[in-house]
Amino acid sequence: EERRQQTARGWQTWKVIKADALETAEGTVLKQEADGAIQASGPHPNQDEYRLVSHDRLERITGLRLEVLPHPSHTKGGLSRGKDGEFKLTDLKLQVRTRGNNQIRDILLANAVADVMADKKKNNNYGDVKDTLDDDPRNGWTTKGFDQTKPHVAVYALAEPLVLGTDDELMIELRQRSTLGDANIGRFRLAIAAEAGEAVNKVAMSPREELAALPAGQPVSAKLRERLFGEFLADHAPYQTPRQALDRALRQLAETKGAAGKLNVMVLAERKEPRDTFVLVRGVWDKHGDKVSPDVPKALAGWPEGEPRTRLGLARWLTSKDNPLTARVTVNHLWQMLFGQGLVKTTEDFGLQGERPLHPELLDWLAVDLVEHGWDLKRTLKLIVMSRTYRQDSSVSPALLAKDPENRLLARGARFRLPSWMIRDSALRTAGLFNPALGGPPVRPYQPDGVWEELFMGRFKYEPSEGTAQYRRTLYAFWRRSIAPTFLFDSAQRRSCEVRNGRTNTPLQALTLQNDLTYLEASQAIAADILRTAGDAGRLQALARKVLSRDFNDREAAPLGKALEKARSHYRAHPADAAKFLKIGQRDPVGADLPELAAWTVIASLALNLDEAITRE
Repeated sequence: EERRQQTARGWQTWKVIKADALETAEGTVLKQEADGAIQASGPHPNQDEYRLVSHDRLERITGLRLEVLPHPSHTKGGLSRGKDGEFKLTDLKLQVRTRGNNQIRDILLANAVADVMADKKKNNNYGDVKDTLDDDPRNGWTTKGFDQTKPHVAVYALAEPLVLGTDDELMIELRQRSTLGDANIGRFRLAIAAEAGEAVNKVAMSPREELAALPAGQPVSAKLRERLFGEFLADHAPYQTPRQALDRALRQLAETKGAAGKLNVMVLAERKEPRDTFVLVRGVWDKHGDKVSPDVPKALAGWPEGEPRTRLGLARWLTSKDNPLTARVTVNHLWQMLFGQGLVKTTEDFGLQGERPLHPELLDWLAVDLVEHGWDLKRTLKLIVMSRTYRQDSSVSPALLAKDPENRLLARGARFRLPSWMIRDSALRTAGLFNPALGGPPVRPYQPDGVWEELFMGRFKYEPSEGTAQYRRTLYAFWRRSIAPTFLFDSAQRRSCEVRNGRTNTPLQALTLQNDLTYLEASQAIAADILRTAGDAGRLQALARKVLSRDFNDREAAPLGKALEKARSHYRAHPADAAKFLKIGQRDPVGADLPELAAWTVIASLALNLDEAITRE
């Protein structure tokens, strides 16, 4: 009804922005006039950047419109003060800054359209308005070749609607850094919109504007009705939610199909004549010292006889029986993964500054066994986990703890918190969700919305994988080089090689295990499974066997029973809360007793968060 009344009053899609501040990088003077147009005057630099700062707002912002306006003071009455009266806009940025905080957040622009665009081939790669989204000054939008005495318009659609906080201010940057220069916009106007769909994806009048402009009594054409319906659907959540899910799934399907096709693999070929290599005096690339040739440190095993001094020869030297270092380091890594620390504690350093092995005979035996069995890592892992040493109880007496606090003597089983990737895989397998497929493109597990977008200033959008790809092992999780996924704790920086990660215990880790969608979805799957068992007591023991591989004793079951009753009472009294809580991830508990399932999901989550569930005992 409100939309109908707005249209009847004469709907205007765009609201002109009133500037609170106008800034330039190179000294151009900007002044906003009564009609909202901003005029450039004063110095005329070869290149410049204009910035508008405003506290204007709508209930949300979905689009931005830029009008480039002619003026009699411009060259030939055109669009700029440059020699030919034309402009070249290389980039447009929409940003948000919060008062009291100098951090600026880029808002992702999904699309750009314009009324006219020059031919890029005839204008040194300048012409297409979409090029103003790519941070490249070698291209951009220009209207050269069209009537420069008329205004021209570009419309930008936001990737997601922007809702400004009370202390937020809008910042819009027009970057004019073309390689040709002398083409800065002379006069322009900026406006924002709150409509979705066609209104912010086309330059022409929006369907609502056309409807508002119709004379009273004139029938609405079938084409306009269709456009109005499309405009309605573009902003209708019951339609958009499944449509967006479908679009995500189709994008991921296309990505998977592309990755499953033929891959171009780079192959390194040796030169026919090796390039001369020299010691660089003081590291200066063009100051050559002594000529050098390929070799390995003399303290290690020598180069295999008859092998070429190439990368192939180096690979054969690394795996030679005469070079025990590679096998020793490899089995030490495996031992560290299974026992929490290596036979050589300094896993990253087997040199003079590293620790001497406490059990050198065991280290050498495992290294020789690995080499003699064709470097079969799976066999070596199986050998260790089936050993009597690995299968020991981790219980420890006070006397033994005082004598050997780090379990270097291997007199008991190892006890340490599992790494986060192993905890995630374990939760998925326990829940029956785990997808064991090998190979293929990376997958994107659940992460909180906006985490990476904030870090990358809105230039990167993270979309969790759909379908069974979501439940693949963490080995295949997508990484950014500069930051690890939020569900991985104590992970090494990708900029450097780390083989011995520290272990920390922080509240954030506990919050992740309790609230991350992966663990909540796993908890719901576990709950749905144990609900097949009769009675609360039987279900609690089924939960214990599933998560801990043992039964709860009476002392352990009692508090869980109380927690179950509390959760059950809450969700019976508030069924809407149960329905909302169970709308997690991809699961759809159709036909289930939602309050009961929600209560058991809470208990399953508690079980997955037990120290015993995330610790190697």
